[in-house]
Amino acid sequence: MRPDVDRRSGPMPPGPWLVVLGMHRSGTSAVSGALGGLGFQTPHPDDLMGWHESNPEHWESVSISAYNDELLADLGGSWEAPPDLPPHWEDGAEVGEARNPTSAAGRAFPDAGPLVCKDPRLCILLPHWQHFFPSPPTAVLVWRSPLSVARSLRRRNGLHLAEGIALWERYNRSALEHLVGLDTYVCNYESLVDDPSGTIGSLADWLRSRPQFASESIPWDVGLGISTITARPNADLDSDGELLLAPQRDLIARLAAAGGGHLPMDPMALTSESSWTSAVIAARREGRTRKVEELEASVREKQLALDRLRGSTSWRVTQPLRSIIAGIKGTGRDTG
Repeated sequence: MRPDVDRRSGPMPPGPWLVVLGMHRSGTSAVSGALGGLGFQTPHPDDLMGWHESNPEHWESVSISAYNDELLADLGGSWEAPPDLPPHWEDGAEVGEARNPTSAAGRAFPDAGPLVCKDPRLCILLPHWQHFFPSPPTAVLVWRSPLSVARSLRRRNGLHLAEGIALWERYNRSALEHLVGLDTYVCNYESLVDDPSGTIGSLADWLRSRPQFASESIPWDVGLGISTITARPNADLDSDGELLLAPQRDLIARLAAAGGGHLPMDPMALTSESSWTSAVIAARREGRTRKVEELEASVREKQLALDRLRGSTSWRVTQPLRSIIAGIKGTGRDTG
């Protein structure tokens, strides 16, 4: 946590914290489940998000996910249409003094000990959470082929491939920027599926060597961790490559080169986000805002129509009849 900022209103779970970042549909659930098998505390069962048929092992906290969704909304976006955030946005008035994740974190992790917190939204929101962690977290960044991610989002959410690729770029680029200065392990989902034993074994060895976990009673059950891995359909990294822009190809190369452990993660000379990605995400935000505005306008229009109806002569004249009918219906419910 930065020394000049302290917005905590209550105790944050002491951890030590291990955060798993990565774009949605990138294998963060698989890695989090494996870490739980190694012995890290996962979200409390009462706060564990319900399993979706497309992802039978989710390992995500309901409270933390809801908190992050609300924060993204405050910032003018959502998980599928993330906001454009200026430097040091986490210190700005948009976040507000009331935005404090300690209660959500406490519901997710009520017990002491090393914990694994997984939420793809942390790719965008990690700078905010950094204000509240009791000590710098350790991170695992999981990335997957952008085409595989985009196809998965098309199946689950109906997103166009171009939208899925744009979100992949925004999330992964943001993660690499925000992880600078943190002990971080980078792994590729395709490699995890091809060699779960080698990938989880290497990750476990790296984590076990870190002093923040050395004194903790973690079973380090690598066999159990590996057994949790369930593969999803993959696409080759180079398939449909014509759909990828130069900045996205460059990001793939940077992620691939960053594989393994970093003590800490160093800054990368990343290219700027592609203008296409920025435009696609902006269009998604605009479309989402327009849908909300249209819904609100529809509700207002229906309310006005109802108010006019209730103020009409026919409404007043038929009031006794409506009361009789309501009474008959009520009697029917009581005796049914």
